[in-house]
Amino acid sequence: MVIIGLILSLVVIILLSKRRDLVRGQLAFLALFLLIGVFLGAHLLFFIVGLPDFIATYQGNTLADFLDAFLIASSGMVFYGGLLGGLLFLFIGCRIYQLPLRENLNNFAVAFPLFHCLGRIGCTLTGCCYGIEYHGPAAIHYDESFLNPGVNDGINDYSRFPVQLLEAAIELLIFVVLLLIYIKKEDKYSITCIYLLVYSVIRFADEFLRGDDLRGFWGPLSTSQWISIAIFIAVIIYLIVRRTQAKRVLHP
Repeated sequence: MVIIGLILSLVVIILLSKRRDLVRGQLAFLALFLLIGVFLGAHLLFFIVGLPDFIATYQGNTLADFLDAFLIASSGMVFYGGLLGGLLFLFIGCRIYQLPLRENLNNFAVAFPLFHCLGRIGCTLTGCCYGIEYHGPAAIHYDESFLNPGVNDGINDYSRFPVQLLEAAIELLIFVVLLLIYIKKEDKYSITCIYLLVYSVIRFADEFLRGDDLRGFWGPLSTSQWISIAIFIAVIIYLIVRRTQAKRVLHP
């Protein structure tokens, strides 16, 4: 599902890039940087979230033992890590090619929720993350399975709330809205800021409907909820600073 989401997102990016002056080489370069950032960021944050368990259970003595354990501990992916890593590497790519940052971020940011939508469907099919216990309409019943490692931890044969499918549907809606804004408003607004603000609120809320503990908790909130709060505050501060600077330019 991630591969399907990646292909569809790249198609969208290519089609939208025709509204820009990007040549194929520049587009391929930025897309490659984005993919590297997503891959590294998603795996790195997964490792960081599980770092306490890694430290507590690691019993190796050699460098080879450490590398094997590290690869296992970083084998999963966390979306927020991929999102932040992708944005960072896209920023680096724009600086290297000396391309306008906001316009190219908008070009790629439209496709983020589409990619995430397909990824969330994959999460549902795998069972790696799941909702709270729930027996109402549209409940998902997980059986014990080697394909569902998270479900095997004492909760097999439970019905779960379809939180990942709910998020996938919301992501698809966000994609449609961002696409319409992009087409009608061009670069009047920062698509990236809109997406980060909207998704951080949605992610904070739907974390209460999740039942998997592997995502990590810091106090009363999950890791993703703390990241959502940080992203929301950071974007608000950025928008306030940018607006203040714009007013100073107009009224020095």
